[in-house]
Amino acid sequence: MVDTFSLFGFQHILTMILGTVGVFIALLFSNANHKIVPKIIAFLTLLLKIGELLYRHAVIKEPIIELLPLHLCNLTLIFAILVLLFRIDFLFQIVYFWGIGAVFAIVTPDVVRAFPDFATISFFITHFFILYAPFCCISAFNIRPTLMGFWGSFLTLNVLAVIIFFVNNKLGTNYLFINRMPEFSSPLNAFGEWPYYLIVLEVLFLVITYILYLPFKKRKAKYYPRR
Repeated sequence: MVDTFSLFGFQHILTMILGTVGVFIALLFSNANHKIVPKIIAFLTLLLKIGELLYRHAVIKEPIIELLPLHLCNLTLIFAILVLLFRIDFLFQIVYFWGIGAVFAIVTPDVVRAFPDFATISFFITHFFILYAPFCCISAFNIRPTLMGFWGSFLTLNVLAVIIFFVNNKLGTNYLFINRMPEFSSPLNAFGEWPYYLIVLEVLFLVITYILYLPFKKRKAKYYPRR
């Protein structure tokens, strides 16, 4: 019998602490060797995610239709891996502004099985990687968020949301939780019924991501990305 993951239990609290420390350690190594370390971490994270999907399908018996990378954090994870491998500035902007979703996922994780379940381990590692990636770009690559990136990330998310809405209609899924309220308890429950909570999320996204942009708004110095 598999133990159930306990929200804000000992394992959860310890994982958040160790994950935060791990991000700082990864950043230190990345700053020391910005040409190699970020790529290695990105490649290992990609292998881990592939392993997780295979495990969830083969062992937990989740259908493939529910394992598509169409939730916000999975989309951000893909972009985060690409930006560390190829240093694409536009993808950095998306990862930086979308990455806040990983914070909420870590604090209120959508996991059922307790450690040492492989899917649970991968869930936390990949979400902490999403937090690591943009800070690595800032500290190791000297890339910075921009106002254009702020608006670009917002528009990109909305375009993808429209596409995923129709994908959900076709497949009977609920990626991005855009077609209906999540079936599990989540912070979205406090924002009203569908579709009103989508409007609240749009406003919250703009406010939170603009706050993330503010530390870089008044800096007049030019930044030259490291290659």
